[in-house]
Amino acid sequence: MKVRSESAAGTVVESAVPAETSVKTYTAVSGGIRGKAQDAIRLYQVRTTNLQAYIDITVQQVTKCGATFLRLTNKSLENKDVLIVGAGQTLREAVAFGATNRVIGIDLDVMPQGWRPGQYYRLLRTNGAMRAAKTIGRKLLGIDRTFHRELRKKMALTGKPDLVLRQMDATSMTFPSDNFDFVYSFSVFEHLDNPRAALSEAIRVLRPGGVLIISTHMYASEGGCHDLRIFAGRRDEIPLWAQLRPEHKHTVVESCYMNKWRLSQWQELFDELCPGGQTYLDNHHEPLGSRYAAELATIRGGGELADYTDEELLSVNVVITHQKPLASTEVVS
Repeated sequence: MKVRSESAAGTVVESAVPAETSVKTYTAVSGGIRGKAQDAIRLYQVRTTNLQAYIDITVQQVTKCGATFLRLTNKSLENKDVLIVGAGQTLREAVAFGATNRVIGIDLDVMPQGWRPGQYYRLLRTNGAMRAAKTIGRKLLGIDRTFHRELRKKMALTGKPDLVLRQMDATSMTFPSDNFDFVYSFSVFEHLDNPRAALSEAIRVLRPGGVLIISTHMYASEGGCHDLRIFAGRRDEIPLWAQLRPEHKHTVVESCYMNKWRLSQWQELFDELCPGGQTYLDNHHEPLGSRYAAELATIRGGGELADYTDEELLSVNVVITHQKPLASTEVVS
């Protein structure tokens, strides 16, 4: 995979945010050496034991996005300018979309590629020793390389994508307005302390007629607390919806910053900034849904979770699909 970090003029840039920025996205919050070590082990488990599941989800995402883009624009999602907001360390979506498009991925985190020492020095300064250790360990173990290889195999991709990666704050992008045909973000906005500003920026840089798809993992969902045991095959160690139940909240080890927005808050934001867009709930933990529904009924029978609706507890993601209007409507007096 060819990865470049460059400005619009083609010059290499180190960062679009100060090195001393306090990064909240996917920063471990468990305390002590033992907690951080356990966190690192769980991250390894997530990326190895659930590899095929992550690949399947990524392929499903890309397929759905392509179908949505075609439906809204009557054009295929190929040879387009694509922005991935929150590209992450594994570059899942960037690699998938980059096979047939020009992709720029941004993240508040440093996204080192290759083994140039300067990248990891910036990672250490920006994200701290623990984050740097996790990233280096994952690369030494070949987790990212294996994922990219298996993803390309699954999607029958022959070439390696040419990606542009930039460290950038999603709430204050440096791109010009009307710059991308497609803007996509998956499981990122729940980790932002100002989702409204990030969504406003995503819409600003989208070209008229372009498509935006934002999928955010709801905190009230059964895995919304982001305890890594949930994603590493150890779900039964934590009571369902423990993060919302005072009696069980102490059992949760939240692995990252989350804004803990409710479904109603996301819906209000999308209605405000994406009028005419389509909002829907996505539940990708089926066939466990029926089991969770039955257990939710039992929990409700005990008087818990009365303040939450079934749809936000039993769904995983809330998704907004929005096409930017081609031109504003002028009122003639």
